[in-house]
Amino acid sequence: MRIRRSAALAAPVMALALFAGACSGGGGGGDDEGGDTPTLADIANSDTNPQERDSLQDGGTLNWAESTWITQYQLFHTDGNLAVNVDILQSVMPRAHNFDDEGNPTPYEPYVLESSVSDDGGTVTFTLNPEAEWSNGEPITWEDYAAQVEALSGRAEGDYGHGGSKDGYDDISEVEQGADEYEVVFTFETPYGEWPGLFDVLYPKEYMEDPDEFNEGYFEDIPVTAGPFELDNLDKTTQRVTVVRDDDWWGEPAKLDSIIFHTYENDAMAGVFVNEEIDAFYVGYDAPSYERAQEREDARIARAIDNGYRYIEINAGSGPLSDLDVRHAVTLGVDRSALAKASLEGVDWPSDPAVNRLVRSNQPAFQDNAGEWGERDTERAAQLLDEAGWTLEEGAEYRTKDGEQLTLDYVVPSGLQTTQNEAEITQQMLEEIGIEVTINTVPSTGFFTDYIYTGNFDLSSFVQVGSTPYPGESYENYGGPFGETEDGEPDWGNNRGRTSTPEINDKYDEMLRETDPDRYYEIANEIDTLLWENAQGIPFFQRTGIWALKDDLANFGANGMSSIIYEDIGYQAE
Repeated sequence: MRIRRSAALAAPVMALALFAGACSGGGGGGDDEGGDTPTLADIANSDTNPQERDSLQDGGTLNWAESTWITQYQLFHTDGNLAVNVDILQSVMPRAHNFDDEGNPTPYEPYVLESSVSDDGGTVTFTLNPEAEWSNGEPITWEDYAAQVEALSGRAEGDYGHGGSKDGYDDISEVEQGADEYEVVFTFETPYGEWPGLFDVLYPKEYMEDPDEFNEGYFEDIPVTAGPFELDNLDKTTQRVTVVRDDDWWGEPAKLDSIIFHTYENDAMAGVFVNEEIDAFYVGYDAPSYERAQEREDARIARAIDNGYRYIEINAGSGPLSDLDVRHAVTLGVDRSALAKASLEGVDWPSDPAVNRLVRSNQPAFQDNAGEWGERDTERAAQLLDEAGWTLEEGAEYRTKDGEQLTLDYVVPSGLQTTQNEAEITQQMLEEIGIEVTINTVPSTGFFTDYIYTGNFDLSSFVQVGSTPYPGESYENYGGPFGETEDGEPDWGNNRGRTSTPEINDKYDEMLRETDPDRYYEIANEIDTLLWENAQGIPFFQRTGIWALKDDLANFGANGMSSIIYEDIGYQAE
C-alpha cells in the first residue's frame, strides 16, 4: 500500500459549517494576564485517543451529534457542500486516499492498493482493489472513476447541479483502463500536484453518467454504498441518519455495530451529552457547552489544530458591498483581535486572529498575510466610505448615498449564541463608522440552503472546513466566476462571497500545476494576500478543534487534518 513519488501537496471544495470548518504569526496566543492559555504552536496535530484494534471491544454504537440535517447526499452537487455530508458519506462510500495529521497521503487500501505519478507529472495510475464492490453487487472498476471525471469536469452533457470550479477533474484529458478493469490510468493535460485529493468520495458510474441521477439519485437517500458501514435509516422526523456495520465489507470489519448521526441545535448538544444521549460532539468555541460537557463524569475533552477557520463572509454579489472600497471599510472597521477574544472567551484556545485561508498553523509555510488590512483603522475606513460616496451628514447616525442609507443585513442561525454575539459586536463596531447593521436570526436548518447559498445576506459568520490538507480545494470558495447560469448570470458555484479577480484565478491555476513544494506554498501565500486585497471575507481565528467525547471512545475525536478511519473507531475493552 503505497504512493510512488507521492505529492504531499486536491481540489474538492472546502465545506461550510456553522461552528468555528500555521508557526503562529501575528497577535498574541496567551491571555492578557499571562496565564496558561496555549499558543497555536502548543496545540497538537490530532487528539483521537489512538488505540490498536485488538484492544477495542467488538460492537457498540457511536452517537454523534451534528448541527445540520442533510437532504442532498450528492457531495458534488452545490446543495451537498456541507461538512456534515463528508462525515456521513465517508462512513459508507469509497475514497481513494487517506491523510495523516501532517497532511501526507497514502492510498486507502480497501479501494486503492497503489497509486503512482509519472516523472513528468502527466500520468497518474491507480491499482484498484479487486475485492471492492458496490452494495448492489457491481465491482468498483476504472469505469466508476472515468464517469466521475466526466461528470465533474463539466464535459458531460446535461443539467448537472455541480456548480463552481471543475479544477483537477477538468485537467484530466483522458481516463483509460490499464492492464485490466482494476487499473485506471489518468492522463493530465498539465501536471496537477494535488491529485491525491481527488475522489475523496466516489459514486457509482450510473449516478454520474445521468444528470437526473446525479441531481436526484442521492437526494434524501444513499441508495448505493461501499464502505465499512451501510445505510440503515434516514429518519426525517427525528433527523437521524443511522449506518450499520456492512457484513459484506471486504476490509477490516468495523469495530462498532452502528453510528447514529443526530441533528441538534448547537446549544442543545452539551445537555444531551451530559445526559449520555450522545457520545461525541464538536464543541467549537461555545463556552457554555465547553463547561457543561465537563460535568459528565466520563467526558474527555480533545483538542487539535483544525483544518478550517472562522470568518465573516462578505457578500459582494450586489448592493453596497459590491464596491471594493466599502468591503475594505468594513474590514478595517472590525477589530479581529477583539472579536476573537470575545468569541473564544471561556474555552482553552488561543485568541490569535492570525489566519491564513490556505495554510494551517501546523504547516511550515504558514504566515499571516493580512498586512494593512489586518488591524482596525476607523479613520481610514471612514475615508474609504467617503471616497465611495457614502457620506455622514452632520448630526446623522448612519451614512447615506443618493438618499439611500448604508444598511447591511447580518444573518445569524438560531440556537447559536456565539454567532449572535459576533453579530452584535460587529454591529457595534461598524456603527462607529456610520454603517447600520441589522441582525436577522433565521432557523439553523435553513441557514445555508435558504440564505448563504442563495446570497440572501450581506454579512454572516461561519466556518470554512477543508476536506483535504491541500490549499487548492479553496479555489471554488474564492475563485470564479465559473461560467454562467441558465439565466445568464455569473456562476459563482461555492464562492459565497460572489467576487474574485483574474489574478486570483490565475494564481490558483499556477499553484495547482506547481510540483515544487516550496514554490507551491509560496503561491498559496500570494493567493491569501490577494484575497485580503480583494476583501474576500474577514478571517478572525483558526477553527477551534475542541471535541467532547466519551472517555473510552478510541480512534476518534479531534482529527485535525487526518482522515477518519471509520472501521477503527470503537470503545476500549474494559
